[in-house]
Amino acid sequence: MKPTLILLIVLFAFKSILAQESDEDLRLYFSDAEFFLAEEEYVDALYDYLELYNNGFEDNANINYRIGICYLYIPGQKDKAIPYLEEAVKNTKLNNRESVFREKKAPLDAYLYLGNAYRVNNDLDMAIKSYNKYRELLPSSDKANIEYIDKQIDACNMALKYMENPVDIQKTNLGDLINNNASNYKAVISGDGNTLIYMNELPFYDAVYFSHFENGRWTEPVNITSQIQSDGDQYVTSISYDGTQLLLTKEDNFNSDIYTSIYKNEQWTKSMPLAKPVNSKYWESHASISKDGKTLYFTSNRRGGFGEMDIYKSVIDEEGEWDNPRNLGSVINSTLNEDTPFITDDGKSLFFSSQGHSSMGGYDIYISSIDDEGNWTAPVNLGYPINTTDDDLFYYPWKNGRVAYLALLEPDGYGKEDIYKIHSTTEAITEEIITEKIDEEVPDIIIEKEPVEEEVEEVAEEIVEEVEEIVEEEVIKEEEPVEVEIVEFELSPVYFRFDKFSLTEAGQIKLDKVATLLDNYTGIEAELHGHTDAKGPAEYNQRLSEKRASSALDYLVSKGINNKRLKAIGQGETQFAAINTNPDGSDNPEGRKYNRRVELILTGIDESRIKIEKTKIPENLQIK
Repeated sequence: MKPTLILLIVLFAFKSILAQESDEDLRLYFSDAEFFLAEEEYVDALYDYLELYNNGFEDNANINYRIGICYLYIPGQKDKAIPYLEEAVKNTKLNNRESVFREKKAPLDAYLYLGNAYRVNNDLDMAIKSYNKYRELLPSSDKANIEYIDKQIDACNMALKYMENPVDIQKTNLGDLINNNASNYKAVISGDGNTLIYMNELPFYDAVYFSHFENGRWTEPVNITSQIQSDGDQYVTSISYDGTQLLLTKEDNFNSDIYTSIYKNEQWTKSMPLAKPVNSKYWESHASISKDGKTLYFTSNRRGGFGEMDIYKSVIDEEGEWDNPRNLGSVINSTLNEDTPFITDDGKSLFFSSQGHSSMGGYDIYISSIDDEGNWTAPVNLGYPINTTDDDLFYYPWKNGRVAYLALLEPDGYGKEDIYKIHSTTEAITEEIITEKIDEEVPDIIIEKEPVEEEVEEVAEEIVEEVEEIVEEEVIKEEEPVEVEIVEFELSPVYFRFDKFSLTEAGQIKLDKVATLLDNYTGIEAELHGHTDAKGPAEYNQRLSEKRASSALDYLVSKGINNKRLKAIGQGETQFAAINTNPDGSDNPEGRKYNRRVELILTGIDESRIKIEKTKIPENLQIK
């Protein structure tokens, strides 16, 4: 029997409604992705762009272009940018509407980013080819972009020369006490070598860690994020020579300022912003203080510079205030960006990063010294492999540059970026390296020796004893009646970074365990409840909590769990697991991080076979 005309109209209308809802969801993904891309939150933006890519946009050049950009800014994944950008350049136009949802063509800038992707992956010939293609397509009136492309081509040629003549360096990983499977970076060390402070990427925020050098080794690092009262938005920039003053930058969506914290009574104080005229309404991204504590070198994009970010100098005046900053001039500052300046202990040399000068591509690290007339000498590139074809920043010199600390992403590292100690014997670093004898030993991580033969024999005897015990236990078990095995499962919330809904590596590991449980016991169903802390408007937090719950649900589905067994619920800021503020009303970042979570509620559990243990909140953070 054929369907009636009315039924066909109803079915068509119903299908149209579903299509409109689907289109609305896709538009929401695009809107969110564009927001995160503008905020330079590339991991979150990538999540949404990939949702579009996997829902019919795989041939959309504009979406491929944006996915390529995201990968290009995620450490350890930059090689993944190339295939997406290669797809994007197949369909470009000069004046595309890249922020429009239905735009199918990529902008000409796709050739620029493809060139960058080739360059950072050391395919320099292909990088030059892509840059030249971009230059051909640009209108002759676009002088700024043409000049920039010429600079990138020069950088590729410069990289080839530097890589043919590498500098002689020794790299020493600081070891697994300092480094772990996450990113460890921005390490600074006091002049006496006894205080080390660095950034550590934790599952749901960026933490500041602190360690002392005692009895020939570093002490167990301490998380001082709560001491300085950071919300994961403060980053180490430098430390005073005596190790008692820490400089940081605090960033938000509109500004970045320089903060300071003081070490007293074995604690770091709450960080406070430096006063004007150092901090301004512009972006201050980094600061380094001289040995005597009277001169500050910092970067800012305030007006009057030679490029976007320039290096400035400010000195303590007679009243103990920072005087009006002075630009270091065109010898140091280029028409592009400078960043992460560090002044040596003797005040004679400045190490800094720059996109200008004789760069291999992106930021390179340079050194400049003060001559007899008090002027800065022309910056010298530190060479390959200290510099690479990617961005190279935050080279912390110690002992006047004889040694340096640098975060590197190495194949033999512990995970992502690790902190390394760098020794060099080349003139590119400083003359002192080859003309002066190092008068003080550099403190190293002490690596424990391998067990001696007696210890090996003891270990072997212990193993034999353990095997004998296991055998005896097995014999006893054979005689005992078989009991039902009770599975103990720790159900821990999945935590998130501030204002984020993408899963961290730690969150994925937790959900992997949940997926295994659900896979083994098909009668269990799970509700995923998303939560936020108390920061931000309630409506925004409600939507954020829903995204967190959906993110966890989508991950379980990707692991093969039927979505009919799962339910995502957003609770917003209505159900806190820990305190958001201290009794005196001040902010408690440590408590708020326990509120940025997805909790799992499991139903259909056979309690005679499965015992669920829930993670407890530290007592000092519990809601009374």
